[in-house]
Amino acid sequence: MTIVQMRYYYEVCRWQSITKAAERLHISQPTLSIAMRSLESETGLNLFRHVGRNIQMTEDGALLFKKVSDLLEHADRLEDTIKEMAHRRNHVRLALPSQIGTIMLPLLLGEFREKYPQIHLEILEPAGLEAAEMLKNEEIDMAIIHYGDELEGLTYRSLLTWPICLCVWPEHPLAERKSILLEEAARNPLVLLGRNFFMTRMLLKKFAQKNLQPEILHFSPHLSSVWNLVQQKTATAIVTENAIMPESQLITIP
Repeated sequence: MTIVQMRYYYEVCRWQSITKAAERLHISQPTLSIAMRSLESETGLNLFRHVGRNIQMTEDGALLFKKVSDLLEHADRLEDTIKEMAHRRNHVRLALPSQIGTIMLPLLLGEFREKYPQIHLEILEPAGLEAAEMLKNEEIDMAIIHYGDELEGLTYRSLLTWPICLCVWPEHPLAERKSILLEEAARNPLVLLGRNFFMTRMLLKKFAQKNLQPEILHFSPHLSSVWNLVQQKTATAIVTENAIMPESQLITIP
């Protein structure tokens, strides 16, 4: 018996009517009648007896119905499993720290989504080290992080590099400079990303190595807060160049 024959037989037994089963299966009544006669011929079993316009299962027919029902249930489960596996294959969980996200998110949600509509991209925005931990714990499929947030046991590929910059407003005294030293940046009131960000951890380590004691007004987990404080001329910020969007009209000095 094929799966199709099993489904035909199951519906006929369920409704005890060729007419109703044919409607359920969206096939013609003669087609279903021929299929049932062929099934009896192939199996050598008398599966039905006619009672008026309806049909009833014989003892053999009832036994076969039970077996067919079990097999179809297993087949349906298999089909659901295959669909779930296919869904997981097309479902990618990606962690993207906020500094990287400013430039990557528009590409992923725009160009990538247009080019690969069959792939569902689930994007999380934790800090870099947290993203690496999530990847190691198999909570996500991949992560794009800054160099320095690596953990053992993971595979890394370099994508691109960005300079580290002091971010200032256009009228700031340093705005015309092409580059500055870390010591010069440290003389300005600063707002930095949260302490769990690789950039901030690296900066604090560098400040300590050089015996610098900058005035850090605030640590924020949100780039938008960092931008706002710089735009309001409350503080300068140290971030990677890609973290500042052109429309912000802020100046980045490597």
